[in-house]
Amino acid sequence: MIRRAAVLLGVPLLLAAGVALPIGLWRGPYHWLCAAVAVGLVVPPGLVTLIVAERMRRGSPYGQVGALVIGTALRLLVGFGGAVLVFALSKPTFHGDAIGFWMWVLGVYLTTLVVETILLAGRPRGA
Repeated sequence: MIRRAAVLLGVPLLLAAGVALPIGLWRGPYHWLCAAVAVGLVVPPGLVTLIVAERMRRGSPYGQVGALVIGTALRLLVGFGGAVLVFALSKPTFHGDAIGFWMWVLGVYLTTLVVETILLAGRPRGA
């Protein structure tokens, strides 16, 4: 479980950092801020989903599917809902390059979703 959680936290974080570093050097540190906000809003709900999936797996064969659905809804609510709040409450900060901000949120969301789906759909424990 700890290894899977580390993968879920590490892959989106390292990928976002790997993309944000050169873009930030090229287009400015604004993109580092966008990447940090996106990772902070999207990755923690993915970790919660992984924990819930582990617990639901024990009770039902459909527990992982339910956890994936719940996790997607949670990530949408916290990730995109939080991004809407951040965007609305910090008007001068993110309104200069709104598309860049939303691309970061979408990119981190999709990356986390793919990693989480691979982890949840991977080999069963007994295999």
